[in-house]
Amino acid sequence: MAMSPQKHILSLLLLLLPILIQTLALSESLPTTTTNVQRHLLQATSATPATTTPATTTTPASTTPATTTPSTATPATTTPSTATPATTTPSTATPSTTTPSTETPTTIDPKVAAPPPPKPDRPDEIDCNGILLTYNVDNMTKIRPFTTDKSVQPFGFGATAALENAYTITLRNYTLLITYQHKEILVSMNGGVLTEDYFLPYNTSEAPFVSFSGYPDADLPTPIATGGDLKKFVHNITLTGTMFGWVNPLPKKMVLGDPHWDCSNMSLYGNFPNFTSTCCVPNPNNLPEEDSISSESIYDPLISPSDYRPRNTGNITISYDVLLTYPGSYLAQVTIENKDMLTRLDGWQLSWKWKRNEFIYQIKGAYTTVTGSSECLFGPQGKYYQGMDFTNVTNCQRNPTMIDLPPWRYNDSDVGRIPFCCRNGTIYPKMVNASAYKAAFQMLVFKMPPDLDRFRLYSPQNFTLTSTNRLSHKYNCSEPLFVNPNEFPDPSGLTTNATAVASWQVTCNITDSPVRKCCVSFSAYYNESVMPCRTCACGCPATSPGPPCSTSEPALLMPQDALLQRYDNRTLKQLQWADKNHFVLPKTLPCGDYCGVNLNWHILNQTRDKEAYDARMTIINWDNTSYVNWYVAVKMNPAYTEFFDSDGYNVTTVGNDTLILMGNVNSSYLLGVTNKTHPGMHQGVLLFNQLMGMNLKGGDGNPVKVYFNGEECTMPEGILDDTPSSGYRTGTSRVIHFILGAFFFAFVMIRL
Repeated sequence: MAMSPQKHILSLLLLLLPILIQTLALSESLPTTTTNVQRHLLQATSATPATTTPATTTTPASTTPATTTPSTATPATTTPSTATPATTTPSTATPSTTTPSTETPTTIDPKVAAPPPPKPDRPDEIDCNGILLTYNVDNMTKIRPFTTDKSVQPFGFGATAALENAYTITLRNYTLLITYQHKEILVSMNGGVLTEDYFLPYNTSEAPFVSFSGYPDADLPTPIATGGDLKKFVHNITLTGTMFGWVNPLPKKMVLGDPHWDCSNMSLYGNFPNFTSTCCVPNPNNLPEEDSISSESIYDPLISPSDYRPRNTGNITISYDVLLTYPGSYLAQVTIENKDMLTRLDGWQLSWKWKRNEFIYQIKGAYTTVTGSSECLFGPQGKYYQGMDFTNVTNCQRNPTMIDLPPWRYNDSDVGRIPFCCRNGTIYPKMVNASAYKAAFQMLVFKMPPDLDRFRLYSPQNFTLTSTNRLSHKYNCSEPLFVNPNEFPDPSGLTTNATAVASWQVTCNITDSPVRKCCVSFSAYYNESVMPCRTCACGCPATSPGPPCSTSEPALLMPQDALLQRYDNRTLKQLQWADKNHFVLPKTLPCGDYCGVNLNWHILNQTRDKEAYDARMTIINWDNTSYVNWYVAVKMNPAYTEFFDSDGYNVTTVGNDTLILMGNVNSSYLLGVTNKTHPGMHQGVLLFNQLMGMNLKGGDGNPVKVYFNGEECTMPEGILDDTPSSGYRTGTSRVIHFILGAFFFAFVMIRL
């Protein structure tokens, strides 16, 4: 049976009903708000006949502007509010591609169709005679996941941080510090890099501020030097990322990282809620100087000698010398020199921080603790040097650490053959070893844009000098100073010197006062007792095994064989010695000396009709550490001038009162203790003439100060009395004895 037309229509409506319902549901879910531009476009398109081409979808303000194509006219171009004002192309310019309507097209009223002119995104004029910092949030978009808690709702954003030099001097190697407040995550940027070389995406909540540096150029010239070219004295850093919460999209603070500039509080503008600025002016107490000679200044080949910084003195000096320059790289030599009179440096480790994305391609005379090129491959270096074989690169760390090579690598043609290298990191004082008071190594350093010019040179910063030896001192190093170029002997052997292209000097000084590690005891032929090391000469621990001891009582005299026992095993011998010689003991026995190295100075019998005397010095090492190429400095007064020979030591006289004692070829290694009972030892004898009037028993034959490996040792509390097996006396005790004697004499006279 044939179906009637009415039933056909009804069936068709039933089939279309679900589609209509879904369409209505979709339209309900779409945003109902429209921009002013969209509203005008809708009004314009509603006035056109049904046969005209529909208006294209309007894009967001940050993308391509929307266009509406009437049936008989050129499409009207609508420009976003942040760009050039919109213009409507006349209808006679280009014929419309829309099929003409058979009806007369309705004329579009330009007052209705054209969008209003966009508002500027920043104030027209900001008064700043300095460095103007601005930050503008260009766009924000609500992104998933959606949440009802506005404080955690994520938003994608685009922003522009800008620096404008409105002053009269160039801003060198700038850093822009921004403090964010909405847990922003930076995803990408153009026109700059993160100063600390962090990887993107970067969570800004991990630090109190984010430091940006210009890239590829971190110098901001003046308007005067650029003829007012905005592209040259204004740097824009465009950012994209994610923030959380919709309260105030602007950062909390913006300043320059250079202490020469003081930045005001950020200014807000009511008509521009997404814009802020601050003006940085010179610090009146620390004025910046145009192209001043600073630690990071660009090397100037025409610099006047009067502009070099004066060299400083310190315990250690480090020279960073550029020997040769090439386009994009240079050869540098680093020299570490020990300027201290007696202190040595063992196992040196030198590190610094590159500021311009440099990397070490090759190194000789030392080696880096980390080798590899992964940081270059995934960093800006890999992007620029795309044709380089990075498998040959030595180190790409921002903070490399260099260590000395062992002696057996000196003749290695690949890594050695550098004067003063390859000594296991030991640097002696010059007065101790005039051939080993320096360490040196060379590097081939590659640079990055914009520093590819061969005379655009920067020194690294933040030098740190440490030691692998726990007994060495701690050092604090200054920032590099640009000094007059160093001179080096000509490598060809000619009697001439080659001058470095540029030189920087770093000064490192000892900052700690470590607990002393050695002490001295006295003994002599005229007394059977030994004046031991002081109580707690090297510090006393807070807690120690055994009975309590006194940290203030003077050390007990002991027999000479007790020197071969460690401080914590001498108590029994000291008590027996006190009982034998009827010494008075304190209620609480004194603590030990707790020193790893003991030195005993013993006056031997006078010889040659009392015209000379000998002194025997014994070094006893109770420490677990063995000492290679050890030395002892002994200050003598007045006996120093009468020294004439030694047996068991190589002796060098220094200055007016110091003897430097070192072991012979076969005794330069002082072993550590084994099994806590067998110390390392070395012994030798020094021969002196005796001056007229010299009182050996009064202490004239004893040293005034003793240093072991540059460390000052603790001296005993007094000198031995000249009565055999008697106690000791000090300068104070002599006065007391005189006073007591005087009272005793007066008492006797009264009784008589």
